[in-house]
Amino acid sequence: MTEQAIVDLFAKAAKPRLMDLLKLKVRHVYKTTPGDAKSKIVIDGSEVVFKSIRSAQPYKEIGRFLAEDKIIGFVVNPGLLPIVKAISMDLRGRKMLVTRRIQARDDDKGIVAHLDHFGIRIMLRVDPVRNETEVVWEALYGVA
Repeated sequence: MTEQAIVDLFAKAAKPRLMDLLKLKVRHVYKTTPGDAKSKIVIDGSEVVFKSIRSAQPYKEIGRFLAEDKIIGFVVNPGLLPIVKAISMDLRGRKMLVTRRIQARDDDKGIVAHLDHFGIRIMLRVDPVRNETEVVWEALYGVA
């Protein structure tokens, strides 16, 4: 399996799990225009300032975790839980969640996949010398 296929597989498995964990009871707006932390946008008269959150896990021999029964428990949950917790804490008492596609940066190294209609990207970095793969999860969101 190619590295791009692996990261796409993680993104496909992560979207339903994300929605299950978030249990959104507020309006969600997804902006396809790329942005970064501290960028601002006005939606329905409310100014939204975006925050970025990131989590990363290293894996020895990532191929061990590609089985359908291991992806959620060993890759998706550890990546999504810190993001979901941060978003949930910021959403308390708010009426709208705005997520945005993450703009590529010069220091990005690895293969990237984005979650459909949500401002989360997954980056896969492979270090062949140490036989280690790092999976980096990043979210760009704001609340109003």
